[in-house]
Amino acid sequence: MRLLLALPLLFAAACGRSYDVGDHVMVEWEGRDYPAMIVEVPGPGKVKIHYDGFDDIWDEVVPRNRVKGRVTGPVTMPEPPEKVRRTAVEASKTNTYKTGERVRVDWHGYTYSAVIVGVLGPERYRVHYDGYGNEWDENIGRERIQPAK
Repeated sequence: MRLLLALPLLFAAACGRSYDVGDHVMVEWEGRDYPAMIVEVPGPGKVKIHYDGFDDIWDEVVPRNRVKGRVTGPVTMPEPPEKVRRTAVEASKTNTYKTGERVRVDWHGYTYSAVIVGVLGPERYRVHYDGYGNEWDENIGRERIQPAK
């Protein structure tokens, strides 16, 4: 009899949400929920995610219990976790370029004017291209950047 009562609970636990590569989900990171994209499913109970708006140095494999559900509608981004802020502050002391600096960026063989809008880590930057919307902003390494003329 106990087994019959336990079967529905076991079935419910085994049928947890299924997530696939490309799903846009909310993930618990340092105590807050952030939007992220699933980029890989390396094994049962794990997914590799890329946090929206963050450099790929912060991509990580997380247990599925940190995935809080699919993104539905607009999301208000919380402040970056302390470790992200600390990494950016340290990198800004020694990096070649600084926030607000005008640069030229190589994009698929063409050079575009841009501005550094964020320092993400050691020689990692977020750039905004002149004349383009924020959806074109991208995180890049120093190897694609040249000083503005």
